[in-house]
Parts: sequence; structure tokens; C-alpha cells
Amino acid sequence: MNFSGEQQAMALDLMQIGVSGLRTSQKQLDVASHNITNVNTPGYSRQVVEQKADDAQWNGNSYYGTGAYIDNVSRAYDQFAARELTLSTTQLEEANVKQQHLAMLDDFTSKSAVNSVNSMNDFYHSVRSLADNPSDLGSRQTVLEHANQAAVNLNNSHETLTNIRTDVNQQLSVSLDRVNALGQELAAVNTSLQQQSSSDGSNDLFDQQRTLINELAQYTQVTVLADKGSLANTVIIGSGDTLVSGVSASQLELVDGDPDIANKQIALINGNNSKPIKSDTIGGSLGAMLTVRDDVIDKSLDQLGQMALGFASQMNDLQQQGVDLEGQQGQALFNDINSPNAMSQRALKPFGSSSDISVKIDDINQLKIGDYQLVSDATSHTLIDQQGNKTALTANAKGKFEAKVDGLEITINKPPTLMAGETETAIIQPLRRGAADISLALTDPRGLAGHRQLTAIAAESNLGSATITKATAVSDNAAGRYQLQLNAAGDQVTVTDLKTNTNIELADNQYSAEKGATIAFKTGATSSPVMTLSAGAKANDSFEVELGTQNAQGGNGNFLAMQQVQHQKTMADGKSSVIDLFEGLATDIGMLKKNADKLSEVNQLDFDSASERVSNLSGVNLDEEAANLMKFQQSYMASSRIMSVAKETFDTLMRAV
Repeated sequence: MNFSGEQQAMALDLMQIGVSGLRTSQKQLDVASHNITNVNTPGYSRQVVEQKADDAQWNGNSYYGTGAYIDNVSRAYDQFAARELTLSTTQLEEANVKQQHLAMLDDFTSKSAVNSVNSMNDFYHSVRSLADNPSDLGSRQTVLEHANQAAVNLNNSHETLTNIRTDVNQQLSVSLDRVNALGQELAAVNTSLQQQSSSDGSNDLFDQQRTLINELAQYTQVTVLADKGSLANTVIIGSGDTLVSGVSASQLELVDGDPDIANKQIALINGNNSKPIKSDTIGGSLGAMLTVRDDVIDKSLDQLGQMALGFASQMNDLQQQGVDLEGQQGQALFNDINSPNAMSQRALKPFGSSSDISVKIDDINQLKIGDYQLVSDATSHTLIDQQGNKTALTANAKGKFEAKVDGLEITINKPPTLMAGETETAIIQPLRRGAADISLALTDPRGLAGHRQLTAIAAESNLGSATITKATAVSDNAAGRYQLQLNAAGDQVTVTDLKTNTNIELADNQYSAEKGATIAFKTGATSSPVMTLSAGAKANDSFEVELGTQNAQGGNGNFLAMQQVQHQKTMADGKSSVIDLFEGLATDIGMLKKNADKLSEVNQLDFDSASERVSNLSGVNLDEEAANLMKFQQSYMASSRIMSVAKETFDTLMRAV
């Protein structure tokens, strides 16, 4: 019997179909096995085989199929779900890092900083005890010891906060090292992707790329842009700074601030160019650390400084108003808050600047938290406060530029040397070093000035904010009770002796609302200063003044005044005492921590939800893959049987020839 060529071709076609079935089943088994072995691989996306039928062939009067082939192996991936996971990763890491640092600061205020407040309270209590026996040297020594301990605890609190700030800068540096490494790894992945002719075979590289991006998102906000005509991506961080462009990566560095070198800033380094990155838009753990450092730690340092300056200034003023056991004018209890060195350190000038700036604290009640900018050009100088308000400095009688703002007197003793069109910016930090610099200046317990030679009580009807202080070395002849009164125009002073109800002849009765007045009693051809009325008095303001003798062994009026400062609202525009400033600091940090705790919980829920969506889409289901293994194994065996049938058919045909 003879068989036609058509019958022989049919046997060969059957063999080809069997071979295509074997190949497709084998690829299906390969992919299923690959999925199973990577079930625990972080960032792995389940791969799916796209199988299609081969083109049919015309034979006789009909089309007949020719088998199957693998068209593509794709990832189970959704870019919107992936983008949501990247964004939620950034938000969660930012919230968690902020929470961790605020918890540390909350612990600081409840343990370390509270020692400063306790030691100040101990000082006030010791002064109260001394007031009962003002001549007791043992009690006086106790007061000095508590004063010294208060200063030391403020120093320690400042040092602790400064160390926390330094730790944040070190963590920033370590984080930037990892960010730079991630940038290099992404550039290397992009290089490998560009070497691919198409996306086929690049699935694992794409997974590696997405894993690196999600890790990068922990440190900063990340935006990924696909380059046209290329499998490589551009990676943008923050609000628009390119970290990776195709196969090249830039570097991030922590650079010194200018003029505040301790205020480290993140800069993007590309070749020889350095570009600062805005800290308020970078996001992630980097953004959290910068926010905590600049908005919380620096503010806390300023609040500690405000406490120290208020405490030292008020105690020094009272001490210098009193008389010690030797009958001498009292000396400062703490170091001078307006020493030349202290005034100079409050102005941070750019490196190489030739300027000389001093910042004097005139009124502790008006002090504000935060930094100021002093912008100079060739002809003018402008002070900019925390809200952006500008104050022009004007030349005084000595030709020096100065401005009085928020209880500060800022003086440019020597302006910077600038050409036309050049500018220079100095940073004014009036409070930052207050807690670091406070120290005990008085060592002799006999020097504590308990006797208060002058007591001034402002009338309740007063509209101004002026105060009265004693002049140096007031004569005992001036002792008595007086009423000081401004006239209806507010430019002249009258002093009345309340014992004789007669007016005292003054050397000069003129009053300036800007400069105040020195009150000097005139006796014959001579006159002696008795007291000073500060600026700020209004028309018809009056004061009742009591002047005692210079030397009084048992005087305790000044000690009574010192202990009253504990609760007096003499800070923050009359809203707080020195102790209240700490309560405000502790409350602010506590509220920030509480909000951070809540935000971390919310962001954790968002992250879990985004992770679940990605997992449901891209994750490997072992049950499904095991079923696929069985299915494709059976398909492989069936395809093998097809080939066996084709061989048997062909062999039969050949034997029949």
C-alpha cells in the first residue's frame, strides 16, 4: 500500500504541534517554579506567561492549527498601586522618625530640663528662708549654692540639647551615605536595563529597581519618570532635585550652614556644582530629622536661653538695687548678660566678613523666640524678623547703625566692606546661648544685697510700662517716702515728699518717653542722683517710692522682692514667669509628641493598606502556583504523548512503504 505525501506531512505536523506543546509547557513550568522559589523575596512581582496559538495553515479546504508559543513573560504589576506604596512609605518613615526624636525630647524635658526648674525653685525657697534671718552667713551660703546649681543645671540642659542636635546631624550624614549608595545602585540597574533590547527578560531588574526606589522613599520623597525610548528611569527627590538621570547619579552631602556653620544643610552635588535642597520639601526620614532639628530643638534651645537670661537678668537687677552686709551697692549675682563677648556672640557673620555687630538685651519682657536676619548692602542695613517684618537700621549720634526691636538693641559697630550690588546676611540669635553662658559671678555670701534701699509701687491707673530703679550710692539724707508724678503732657516730673507734702527741688525735671529721666535731688548748689525713671511712662503716671538708708544689717526687702520673681509675669510680654517658660516648653513638646503618635498610627494604616494592594496584585500565591505546576506538568505529559503518537504514525507509514 502506498501513502501520499499529504499523509506523511500530517504526521510531521503532528510532531511539530507536540514539540510546541512541550516547549510552552516547559516555559510555564519554569515561570511557576521561579515564582515559587521567590515567594519570600522582598519586592518580587509574580510573573505571568502570555501564551498564544501559532498561526493556522491552509490545507485542502480548511485551516488547521499548528500549536502554541510563548509571546511574553510579564510582571503582575500596577504602577498606581506601586506609586501609592512608595508615597505611603515616605509618609510612614517621616512620621516614625519624627515620633522617635520627639519621644527623646519629651524624655529630656521630663528628666533633664526639669532639674533646671527645680534648682531655680530651690533658689527661691532658700532666699525665702534667708529673708527670715538676712544676716545669717550659713543661709547666705546656701543661697549662693542653689544659685550656682541653677546655673549649672541650665548649662547641662543646653549641653544635652546640643548633643541631641549633633546626633541628628550625624544621623543625617549616615542617611545620606545610604541615599548616595541607592542612587549608584539605581544607576547601575538603569545601565543593565538599557542594555536590554526590549522589556523581555527584564522583569527581575524592574523588581530590583522598584525595591531600591521603595528603600529610597524611606529617606526622602521620590518621583520616578520613565525616559522615552529607554527602559531607564529618572529619579527625582524632594520637590524637583534629580538624584538619578538615566545611567548617572548625583551625590548628596551635608554641608556647613552659612553663616551658622552648626546649621548643617543638605546639598546636591553634581560635578563641581553644589545646590542646597529645601528642608521643608524633602520628606521622609531626612525631612523629619531636619524639621525636628530646626523647628523643635533650636526652639527648645532658645526657650532655655530665654529662661536663663530672664532669671539672671532679674536677679542681677535686684541684687544691684540692694545693699550688702558691708553697706555697699550690691554686685551682680550672675555674669553680665550684656558683656562684650555675649553681645558679640549673638551675631553670626559669614566667613571672612569684616563687620562687627553687637546685640544688647534691653528688655527681657519683649524677647521673642527665633532668629533674625541682618541684611547689609553697600549703603543700608535691614533687620528681618521671624515673620518677615523689616526694620531699617538708622545711624545714631556716633554714626553707627542701630535698631531697637523686640527688647534688643542691635548695633553695627563696623559695617561689612561691600561693593555696589553686593549683599551680606548675618544671623542674629539673641537667645541661643543664654543657658550655655549663665554662671555664678558672686562668691562672697556677704555680698548678697538683702537691704532694699528703694521700693517703687506703680499706681494701678498707670497706662505706661516704665519702672523706677535706684541710682548708685544714694545718700542717707535722701531717705523718705515720695510720690513721683508725670504731668498731663507727659514731659515733666514732679517729686513730692509725702511726709511734709512739699515738692522736692530737682536738678532737671524733664522727661523723655524714649530715654526716660534721671531724678536728682538738688540741695543748695549741689545735686545728687537718687533714682531713674525708665522710658515708657505715659502722661499722669505716678509712683510711690520709699527710700531707705544705705546700710541696714537686718534689711530683707530685696530678698522678699527676689522670691516674688518666682511667680511674677515678667516674660513674654507679661504673659509668663521664668518658670512658666519651662512649662510652655514641656507642653509644646508633649503636644508635638502626641500629634506625632497619632500621625504615625494613621500612616501605618495607610502603608498597610497600600502594601496589601500591591501584595494582592503582585504577590505569589503558593496554592495557585502549586496548581499551575500540576496543570502544566499534565500538559507537558500530554504533549509528550502527542509526539509519541506522531512518531508511531510516522513509523507505521514508513513500514508500509
